[in-house]
Formats: sequence, structure tokens, C-alpha cells
Amino acid sequence: MKTQPINSALQRMPNTLFLLLLTIALAACGGGAASGEEEGHGHGEEEGHGGGSTVTVSPQQFAAIEGKLGKVEMKDLTTALKAVGFLKVPPQNVADITVAMGGTVREVLVQEGDHVNKGQVLATVTDPSIIQLQRDYLDAKARLVYAETELERQTELARANVSAQKTLQQVTAEHASLRASVNAHAEQLRLINIDPEKLTANALRSAAGIVSPIDGTVAHIAVNVGSKVSNDATMFRVVNNSKLHVDLFLYEQDIASVKVGQTIDLSLTNLPGKNYTAVVFAIGSAFERETKTIPVHAEITGDKVGLIDGMGVTGRISVGNATTTAVLTEAIVNMEGKDYVFIRTEGEEEHGHGHDEEPAHKEEPAHKHTEGEAHDHAKENKATHAQGEVHEHDHSDEHAHEAATGSMSFQRIEVKRGTTDGAYTAVTFLQPVDPDAEVVTGGAYYLIAMMNTSEGHEH
Repeated sequence: MKTQPINSALQRMPNTLFLLLLTIALAACGGGAASGEEEGHGHGEEEGHGGGSTVTVSPQQFAAIEGKLGKVEMKDLTTALKAVGFLKVPPQNVADITVAMGGTVREVLVQEGDHVNKGQVLATVTDPSIIQLQRDYLDAKARLVYAETELERQTELARANVSAQKTLQQVTAEHASLRASVNAHAEQLRLINIDPEKLTANALRSAAGIVSPIDGTVAHIAVNVGSKVSNDATMFRVVNNSKLHVDLFLYEQDIASVKVGQTIDLSLTNLPGKNYTAVVFAIGSAFERETKTIPVHAEITGDKVGLIDGMGVTGRISVGNATTTAVLTEAIVNMEGKDYVFIRTEGEEEHGHGHDEEPAHKEEPAHKHTEGEAHDHAKENKATHAQGEVHEHDHSDEHAHEAATGSMSFQRIEVKRGTTDGAYTAVTFLQPVDPDAEVVTGGAYYLIAMMNTSEGHEH
């Protein structure tokens, strides 16, 4: 009786072992197929993105990494003259503002850094002498009216030989004196910005306005409310940077190489990442006493935002024709011993998946069924249909992602690094690049990090 269960188990053993081995084989085949599909799809997607050399970001992401775009430029990095100097504003664009008549500051209407227009009131000053000047003007003007009438009457009497010539001469002299007095008082009123033509006895002013003589920015304020000011004290300084130029200083042996009209590349001494362009408009004719150098004057072209009178600059004056392709040094990134730059490309051309070239799905070979083996065709067709739906859904998601508007695409281009001079480095592109291509000059290291992260997820 005890041997019956054992024999029964031995009889069932072959069938159980067969089913177990069959299950393991099917699982291995399914896992290998799924792995092959994932790997194939991953590599196909990578090739669709430029062989793993392209990265796409949104404008918001590009701004978050402080991304900046520049141009591939032609620079002379070997024969250019280097010089140092400073920014300077012409005298006609700087105004030190004083008061024509002393008094007490009643109001200060601006702050340092404010932009002001020509004729704008910066402060008001009050003093009893201001009121007295207006009174003297009105008094002289009234007496001039009487003197003009008296002059006309004496002229008529003199013609009729009724009045002596001496009387006419006295009246004429008094009239001329009063006219001069009226004109003098009128000019004094204009100096303190009171219009004498609008002045009446019923509208005297107790304060005078201090106005800006030029357009510009308030650089310095030397007074406050209640300050006592005299007519020789500077109250405000207004600077107009629109005509800002640079003075560079060259030694005697270099001055012969500089000509009017030459281009200068400028960088701020304390902010080397920002670059400007200037054009030489004059060359000094005398040596500086302390340094024995000759000044070269150049006008800054283009954007002047951030430039202030007195800033130190370093200039490179192009004196030869040995130009080469160059980019800002911070645009070059190094990865695995190679140097790269990121060039902006068109998103649709770089990121479109080549579905037409995608290999067709191989048809699975027909299953051979042994005699007596059950095969559920309905169940197999349902599974196959579900798998097709999933594959189609994945591609539609990819197309929706690629169709996102406003995306920015950048291609990683390998370069050969050359001479570095100032903020620029000469480069040789190892594949063709459009001469007008935009290059990433800020945030390149973040882009290469994004690319490495993306490649890690795909594989």
C-alpha cells in the first residue's frame, strides 16, 4: 500500500518535468525577444536624434541654465596689438550743475541713477534775493515804459524848438539806462529758470528751479533738503553715455601700426566675458607725461549697456590679415579628452524619426503544432493586436513630443582647439558648419550633461 503513492508520483514525474522545462523555455524566448525589441527601438531613436550628438530643450530650460547664443567669428588672434585703457565721456556730455544764485535747497526731485531730460527740474532753491530780483525787474520795466513816453514827448518838443537839446539828451540817456537794466534783470531771471515774459506783479515766485542742461543720467548728488548752496558749488553731475568712447594707450614702437578706421575688440578688465567693438577715430599727437604712451581714441559701436565712465578695458587692435575661425572660449566644452561646441540646428530636421526607414516588423514564423496540442488562435490574435496598439501609441507620443512648438535643438560638433587670446579661442570644425551658425556661449556644460543623462536612460 505504501508503494502505490510512490509509483503514482514516478508516473506523473515525466509530464510535470516536461511542463516545467517548456515554461522556462517559453519565458526565455519571450524575455529575449522583448529585450531585443527594446534595444532595437532605443538605438533607432538615438539615430533619429543625430547619432546621440543632439540635445533638445525648451526656451524655459535654456533660460534656466543661463544659456546664451553667439556667432562663429573671424578673429586675428596672432598679430593683433594689445593695449589697456579706460572708458571716457566727451566733455560736452558731462554736466556739473551749479546754482546761479545762492540759497537754501527746498526740494530734491531726483535720485542718483535717474535718467533726466534736458530742461528737467532737478531741485528748487529758495532765497529772499530771488524775490528781490523779480521786484527789481518789474520796477525797471515800469520805469522804462514811462521813459519811452517821455522820450517821445521831448523829441517832439525839440523838433519844434520848444525844449532845449540838453533835456532831450538827459531823457534819452535815462531811457537807455532803464532798457539795459530791464534786459540785465531779465537775463538774471533766466539763469534761475524764471521766464521774465510771464512774470507779473501778482505772480512772484519764492523759489528757483535747478534744471539739467543735457540729457543723461544723474551720476552724483551733492546736496539734500535744507542745504545751503552758493553759486560756486556743484549740486549735481549728469552724464550722457551715448557718446562714450575708449582711450587706449600704446607705446611709440606700436603707434605706426594703428590707423583711423581700424577695429578694436574690447573687454572689460573686471568682466572679461562681455565684449564690445570700437572704431579708431583719432590718434593722439603728444605723449602722456607719466607713462610715455600715446592715446588712441575709439568710438564704441553697438550696445553700450553696462558701460560706465572710467571703467578699465583691454583692447585688441587688428593690424594684420591673419584671421581665423574663433568662438568665445567659454563656448568650448571638453568630454573624454575631446573638445566640442554646440551649434543651434532646426528642431524638425534634427529630431524627426525616420519611420519610413524603420525596418518592418518581422513576421513570426508559423507555429508548428504537434498532433493533439491545443492552440488558441483567438487568444493569440488578441495578444498580437494589443501589442500592435501599444507600439502605435508609443510612436504617436513621440510625434506629439517632437511637434512641441518653441523647442531649441543643438548639435554637438567636435572641434580642434587653437590659439587663445583674450576671450576668444581659434577653432577648427571637424565637420562642415554654416558660417552664420549660432553657437552656445553660455550653458554649454549643462547641455552636455543633459545629453549624457539622456544617453544613460536610453541604454
